[in-house]
Amino acid sequence: MGIDEPVGAAADAPEATPAVAESEAPSKIAEPEVELSRGARYRHALGNIGLALLFFTALIPAKGQYNSGLANDIWLVGAVLMGVLSLVRVPARSSMINMRSIMATAAMMTIPALMRPAAGSSGLLQDLAIVIELIGIAFTQVSRLYLGRRFGLLPANRGIVSKGPFRLVRHPIYSGWLVLTIGFLMAYPTPRNVGILILSVPFLVWRMELEEEHLNEDAEYREYAAKTRYRLIPGIY
Repeated sequence: MGIDEPVGAAADAPEATPAVAESEAPSKIAEPEVELSRGARYRHALGNIGLALLFFTALIPAKGQYNSGLANDIWLVGAVLMGVLSLVRVPARSSMINMRSIMATAAMMTIPALMRPAAGSSGLLQDLAIVIELIGIAFTQVSRLYLGRRFGLLPANRGIVSKGPFRLVRHPIYSGWLVLTIGFLMAYPTPRNVGILILSVPFLVWRMELEEEHLNEDAEYREYAAKTRYRLIPGIY
């Protein structure tokens, strides 16, 4: 479920049950070079440690959270990897820190975490749920690997990532989260979970719009967005 997730690549989160959390910022190969003062370096280091702790704790689901042991294993490995990468995250070239970005990010991350496993589905629906959960988690983790050290929570520009899943959509981490959540809902189709998913989507869209609003100030991102037409779902949106 970053998150500064510079669209096209850059934070942050989905999942836990499942929560989204990364900023995807499209970026090419070279890391952005940002010179920081001593105080800024300390703040950046503390922010990296805080984000790492978030991955190591809140974003690691309880055993059996997903409908498949393999889905849990993929998520756990990905959460640990992102926690480690958080410690060496590159500083942002620019960021959006205001009430809108804080509210959108907080809601996007906390509302999906209210979903709960309950009476599970069975038969074909359960089998499909497992497959969809695996696809969603795998796509999310691959997208995070391509994003690498360029992610965060609030919208920010840490460089433009345009390879791998970012060739398909500008927010592949969010796409993976949405697929994962649909699989989770199929596994546990309760009115509570349906309502939470419906409530979550507008905040996800709001978060993407704020991120793109910020990233559109970068000519490199505008070029990337012109080539990668869709935000979330290829051929649809």
